[in-house]
Amino acid sequence: MKSIKLKLFFGIILILNIFIIGIIIYGTIFKVYFEKEKLKEMETIILQIESTINTNYNEDLRKIVDELADKYNVQIDIKDEISERTIYATHEGKNNWVFGKNKFKNIKDMGTFNEIDRLILYDKSTGVNFLTAMKDVNNNLNRIIVKTPINIIDEAKSKSINLLIMIFSPIVFLIIILTLIFSNKFTKPIIEITKKTMKIKELDFSDDINVKGKDEVAVLSNSVNSLSYKIENTLNELNYKNLKLESMIKKEKENQNLRKEFVSSVSHELKSPITVILGYTQALSGGIVCSNNDKEYYIGVINDEAERMQVIVNDILDLYKLESNTFRLEIKEVNLADLVRKIVKKNSLQFKKKDINLICKFENALVIADEIRLEQAIQNYINNALSHVDKENIIEIIVLSSGIIKVFNSGKNIEDKYIEKIWDGFVRVDKVRNYKEKRVGLGLTIVREIVRLHKGQYGVKNKDRGVEFWIKIPLIQ
Repeated sequence: MKSIKLKLFFGIILILNIFIIGIIIYGTIFKVYFEKEKLKEMETIILQIESTINTNYNEDLRKIVDELADKYNVQIDIKDEISERTIYATHEGKNNWVFGKNKFKNIKDMGTFNEIDRLILYDKSTGVNFLTAMKDVNNNLNRIIVKTPINIIDEAKSKSINLLIMIFSPIVFLIIILTLIFSNKFTKPIIEITKKTMKIKELDFSDDINVKGKDEVAVLSNSVNSLSYKIENTLNELNYKNLKLESMIKKEKENQNLRKEFVSSVSHELKSPITVILGYTQALSGGIVCSNNDKEYYIGVINDEAERMQVIVNDILDLYKLESNTFRLEIKEVNLADLVRKIVKKNSLQFKKKDINLICKFENALVIADEIRLEQAIQNYINNALSHVDKENIIEIIVLSSGIIKVFNSGKNIEDKYIEKIWDGFVRVDKVRNYKEKRVGLGLTIVREIVRLHKGQYGVKNKDRGVEFWIKIPLIQ
């Protein structure tokens, strides 16, 4: 791509060349035109002198000849053709008859001039060429010669050209300066527009074009800026949507994996009790078990496994209902301290059975909540603590006036890479911590959904000697 400034440079060179060529043409035409006009003047002079000679007034002749010579700045000779002498010549002194031989080369060999003729004569004494017009008058007795040095024409041409140069050189220079100024003002935004479009091509949307005004270039600059903004916003929006789509695809893959793990976990959790129940019922029906004590034991195992299956099914149904968009909370005013006290009292036998060192701290906090579902969430935290407490057997339950409920149990910390995964359904507990017990694995997922429906918050923190789970329910405004 050729530079606009380079084109401008060649344009200025072209202007200068046109100016120089114009001067040359003017000089050539000037000389031709000047000679033509001068010869017309000479013809006029000859005709006036001829008219005067015909009147035979010698004094009037001299006066008229001098006036014509001064007026037209020419030299006039009047010759006597018989004696071949100059009767009167203005160029050798005004009002003086000049006698002497003809000074012009071969003039006597030129014959007669009944009509005005134009020619170039050479003055041998001065070595000057003359533009000359001559005519024989008075019955060819006299010859009128009107001449002017050609070097005067050349000098006039030279002075005229110099005058033109003096006049037009500053004008041309000023035009060039103004051209540079205005062209720079015009080309600068075009160059900026070009740079901007090249940047847009490389997806670089920085550095807006700053062109003031209301002309077409300013409008074009603003249009390019607007186009840049739109392209940038569109690309940003596309990038955002692509990232969102990638996130959705990633999440969908994770959900697929979770569904597979969910199905696998449900199958595993249901398979074990079903296998036990099936085996024990076959043993009872097949007469393998004979004693009443053994029968009672088998029936007790079948009952325990059936209860376990019931817990699994109930948790799955609860989770399904909580995750559905149609589920509605039965909300009312709830004091969190009173609710947690009631839950702790219900679990007193469990705490006593495991010899739990229970620490409680309750502050009143009024919230609007579904008491049954909120109790379910807190109970799941307590069940989780009972399942994972270590030999220190410390469980701490705290209710704060800010609406936060904390359940802490002493034991091993959760690895950071599993902190987020424990909230997903049917996480294999042996992948997260080395627990001796295995649970259904939906408790924390149910907590998450219950808190979400209450527009609250939930989380887990690793402490120095254990793990703390917490939820926060918005207080009554």
